[in-house]
Amino acid sequence: MTLCARRNPTPAMARLSFAKGDEVEILRSCSDPELRDAFYPATVLRSPARAKELIFVEYLTLPRGSSGGGGGGRPERLREYVGLARARPAPPRELHERFRVGDEVDAYRENGWHFGRIVEIREDSKYLVAVGGGREEVEFGQWELRRHREWSGDGVWSPLFVGDQKQEKSSTMELKSCNIKFKIRLNKRTSLAPPEFGKGKVVEVSSDEKGYEGSWFSAVIVNYIGHDKYLVEYLTLKADDETEPLREEAYSRYIRPFPPHLPASCFKRLDKVDAWYNDGWWVGVISKVLKGSQYIVYFSTSHEELIFDKSNLRLHKDWIDGKWVIASRDNSTEVALQMASLRGNTEYGKPNVKVKFSKGMKVEVRSDEDGYRGSWYTAVIDDTIGDKFLVEYQTLKTDDETKFLKEVAESSHIRPFPPDIERVHTFAQHEMVDAWYNDGWWVGHISRILGGLKYKVYFITSSEELEFEHLDLRPHQEWIGGRWVITSKGHRSV
Repeated sequence: MTLCARRNPTPAMARLSFAKGDEVEILRSCSDPELRDAFYPATVLRSPARAKELIFVEYLTLPRGSSGGGGGGRPERLREYVGLARARPAPPRELHERFRVGDEVDAYRENGWHFGRIVEIREDSKYLVAVGGGREEVEFGQWELRRHREWSGDGVWSPLFVGDQKQEKSSTMELKSCNIKFKIRLNKRTSLAPPEFGKGKVVEVSSDEKGYEGSWFSAVIVNYIGHDKYLVEYLTLKADDETEPLREEAYSRYIRPFPPHLPASCFKRLDKVDAWYNDGWWVGVISKVLKGSQYIVYFSTSHEELIFDKSNLRLHKDWIDGKWVIASRDNSTEVALQMASLRGNTEYGKPNVKVKFSKGMKVEVRSDEDGYRGSWYTAVIDDTIGDKFLVEYQTLKTDDETKFLKEVAESSHIRPFPPDIERVHTFAQHEMVDAWYNDGWWVGHISRILGGLKYKVYFITSSEELEFEHLDLRPHQEWIGGRWVITSKGHRSV
């Protein structure tokens, strides 16, 4: 369906009503005459208002005085009365959507969602999209796109979401396997949630169980069971038998609506974010901006720092008094100070100072030779030669197999021997790992989880996929700024 068809909403849309605090999208004209009408995220402040066909809304992305275009700074948000015929519920966000050429999508541009069609799939999770009625082709990141859907007005999205009660069991969305099962307990510190969630509504559920603080998991309301509790079915967690989605009871104050998706062009240091990790969203703070749209995120609950791609991050929002509130950078100051105090003592107890390599020190040496890129070999510093080092490998031998191989290595190719991380649970899909292969550790990511604690690992440097046992893998770590940082996820192939 084209955008022109949306200019004449169906009678069902006109009869739709909303309550205060509902997340909606409003169809409105763009400031750029070259762009067609688009949908803009908003919150209902008052309904009904003035007349039965009007609601009073506050836009989440438009500043006051805007007519749909850009805008800078942080001015007050635009508020206005709009007709019900131009409003629809905010569509639930499906996680980590991937698209094919020809797919109809909504592209986030000029502060709103514009209709488009995928023209070309590019590297680094980017797509070329035809927008503006096909008059213009623009490159978008995967995090700036969502699958295009139409709202019928009678509670059905087309095509259906996985969480929709009318969705067939044979949904194409794959639920990730996870053995996590936690209990939901009452906590007065949790932000207030709406008094009631309708059956079939897509929500997020939190937990205060140790080890899962600050995490939110997507779920669908199955039913209200009384005493301020609901039965929920998780979209990314499975039951112990791994055959069915996990279902649990949850208090309403542990439940919040599914947050609206607000793509960020980039994140800055100290921004409060949610990071997609282990099948849920975990609250953290940007501690360092890296190259290639990657960021180091600090988690105060576990005192960990992990590397994330931009596509696996979202701005943190709190559900307070029936409204979404975006956390400001100032709100992260206290957490950031805690993070800074840990700089000299990371989770492994390694001081944040430049390491001086000395004779007899155990290290790992990287190879940049063709066919060996992405591999690290255990060695010992034998001697210093100017700004280089003579190293003796612990697993590589000379051609006659009588001695360990010695060679001169650049200091930029040497790093301290990484701390041993005991991995008692299984590795996750797309998790970055080092695989023990041909006497060294090779960097790759989990491409497939097999039975019997075995995995398929993909190596981007050689475009190979090999099978490994659990004991032959270790979590991948990067030596950055004088400390070890665990890398979270690998790049998915499109």
